[in-house]
Amino acid sequence: MTALLIIIAVLLGYVAYRLILREGGIFLGPYEFKFRKDPGPDEFLQRLKELQQGKQDFESRLVLSAATSKFPNNIEFFRLAMDKVFTDLKTAQTEKEVEEIFTRGESLIKEFGAASGTDSISLLTEYSKRLVQAQEEFYSLRKERDLEIERRQRERNEEILKELENILEGIRASNDEMAIRDAMNNAARLETGMDLSLVDESQNERYRDVKNGFYKMAEEKVESLRSARYSRYNRKAIERLKKLLDEFTENEKELSKSGSSLPVTLKEYIGTLNTSYFDGPTMQYFNYVYGYIFSLIDEDLKFEVTRIMAETEKDTLDI
Repeated sequence: MTALLIIIAVLLGYVAYRLILREGGIFLGPYEFKFRKDPGPDEFLQRLKELQQGKQDFESRLVLSAATSKFPNNIEFFRLAMDKVFTDLKTAQTEKEVEEIFTRGESLIKEFGAASGTDSISLLTEYSKRLVQAQEEFYSLRKERDLEIERRQRERNEEILKELENILEGIRASNDEMAIRDAMNNAARLETGMDLSLVDESQNERYRDVKNGFYKMAEEKVESLRSARYSRYNRKAIERLKKLLDEFTENEKELSKSGSSLPVTLKEYIGTLNTSYFDGPTMQYFNYVYGYIFSLIDEDLKFEVTRIMAETEKDTLDI
């Protein structure tokens, strides 16, 4: 029985040995190497070609990176890695990606130059020149683009300044409250489109002038609009006071008695009037009308009138 077990163990060992021999070279499992011996450049190259033929780009990159790291002076791996750099430059989608590829190329050249001998100088020089040329082209194009963006922004700054100046003139000539508010909002929106780092001295002076102009004009227009609104309010107050006086004069006997509808009439005509908005003449007229009516009504009605006038919510002007 023991002899049989020994024979079976030998057979299993032989099978395992043959399987290991069959696996051979480099096997990229879930991104790790399995091999029966330390692989040389030929094994790396063979595995790299297999992966490339199978269009396994990610895995082939891993193998190529491992090969250049393990054999930094190997000309074939250096060529393949640098050619990959220039291939990637053609398909890069962002500036950041391009700069990362440049960094990769610079590292490959530096490492290969440090590890290789004098026989590789020409190859190293060739790829160095190609990389430098690609970098010069890239940064030159980016500089041209940035200059064009800057030129357009300078033109846009000038357009916005002119629009702001025109809006300011329009506000100065307008007395339409809603139009002025819309113009102010439009000016604020336009201003956000300016790049103040790109304005020249002349534009900067105009910008300060137009900003100061808006502040000053806003104060002037607010005061003007407030005065105009107060004037309208005072005119309407006088009209309401006059109508109340006419109504009371025509129905004095009925309205001056206790239990009359005078409190309701007062509330309807002048209850909401806010005397804080009155000018001198309007205040005098209000005191005259209210005092005249108050002097003619019954004593018990005076209390109700006073309560109604005190409790009625007053007008508020949105200035």
